[in-house]
Amino acid sequence: MKKVGIGIFFTLFSLTFTQTYCTGDQISLEHQNSPLVVGAGFEDYSEGDNLYLSDFNGDLNGGSYSIIFIEMSASW
Repeated sequence: MKKVGIGIFFTLFSLTFTQTYCTGDQISLEHQNSPLVVGAGFEDYSEGDNLYLSDFNGDLNGGSYSIIFIEMSASW
């Protein structure tokens, strides 16, 4: 019975961290306009700056279209 309880716990726990987007999905305009804090500076962004995914959307930034790859990892 204890193993079943642990299995149910891990199943419910994993459902709280579901993935919103998958490969090939288009990011909603609401999410594109949400500020993301830069953790490590690169090119035009310094640590602590706000980054908006709409900065890479040619329909919203004046015609400069981009394809971006987003990877998020944790070492824990």
